[in-house]
Amino acid sequence: MQVASRLFLMWAVCWPFPQLNASPFYSSMLIAWSLSEVVRYSYFALKQVDAVPTWLHWLRYSAFLVLYPVGISSEVVMTLLALWGPAADLVAWYPYALTAVLLSYAPG
Repeated sequence: MQVASRLFLMWAVCWPFPQLNASPFYSSMLIAWSLSEVVRYSYFALKQVDAVPTWLHWLRYSAFLVLYPVGISSEVVMTLLALWGPAADLVAWYPYALTAVLLSYAPG
């Protein structure tokens, strides 16, 4: 689901509506995504040689407490900005598709 949501945001929200990319929520979304990947892959790389420092181990399993809410909130706001703004101008069904994806966030 994480990969699907990132693909959705990039291809269904950010790419067709580049004017939304000036939003601070775009920046916070990318920062949350980037930091989570830097921590995750640094941990995995160092784990291969049994050299994971304690602080990185802690960060690997604690950073999500901040990064997950920031990322999810930014994704939802970016989708809402598209929904309430330019989505209806693209094609008639686009707002319904965005709404359906937003509803899928609730169970997750």
